[in-house]
Amino acid sequence: MNMIGENIKKLRKAKGMTQEELAEAVNVSYQAVSKWENGGSPDLEMLPILANTFGVTIDELMGFKLNAYTNKEKFIRLMADAGVLKRGHFDLHGFDADYYVDSEHFTTNIHLAKLGEFFADLIMEEHLEFDCIVGMAYHGISFAAATAMALASKYGVTVNYCHDRKVPDSRGRILCGHTLEDGERIVVVDDLINSGKTVTERIERLRELADVKVAAVVAIVDRYEKGMESVHDSGAKLLAEKYGAKILTVVSGDDITRAIGQGIV
Repeated sequence: MNMIGENIKKLRKAKGMTQEELAEAVNVSYQAVSKWENGGSPDLEMLPILANTFGVTIDELMGFKLNAYTNKEKFIRLMADAGVLKRGHFDLHGFDADYYVDSEHFTTNIHLAKLGEFFADLIMEEHLEFDCIVGMAYHGISFAAATAMALASKYGVTVNYCHDRKVPDSRGRILCGHTLEDGERIVVVDDLINSGKTVTERIERLRELADVKVAAVVAIVDRYEKGMESVHDSGAKLLAEKYGAKILTVVSGDDITRAIGQGIV
């Protein structure tokens, strides 16, 4: 049996899918899936479709370090493959960085579904008690919506959802969706945590509408890493101390730096 066939079978079983379910997901016959798993190989155009379905990179699907990567390293590879993680030299408010994170390149429904599931897992693992998911405009809007849907589909959790607006509408409203009420516990979803200043300003604007408690701030990356202390304090630490909130991120700046140093991306 070839390596890719073994990996397709392994990944399919890890997701709890039958051959028929995988066939339906990637729009082929179940006989084709059976053929792949028993010595055949999918056509080249099927590789990105299969990789997206399983939430892995094409390299991993082909067997390159499939079992060696941690979940964080796999996510960093996904960021790189999607163009979200950019290598080079960047000035981040006085800090010389060798990578940049541009979440606008999470553009497909598969990306959003995976992000929503990652965020939902982070929330549920912390056993948080909360009433509403709040997306921070603009990137956090779609990520928060995906998180809310993943909480419903994967965990059966029902919560309110809303997102803020950077510019009030014609009636002066800065929230779309659920109207926040005094005493509610919110989970704020955004793309990145840097200095924490912007997130703090947006939360304070929400708290002018209602006396809400921030249960957690969820993001893709805590951008703070070793060396930034000379530029600004940890934004995650600032948010945690100010609001008594959990700070939940899929990866940290140090995770990305380590992955780059190890040649993973």
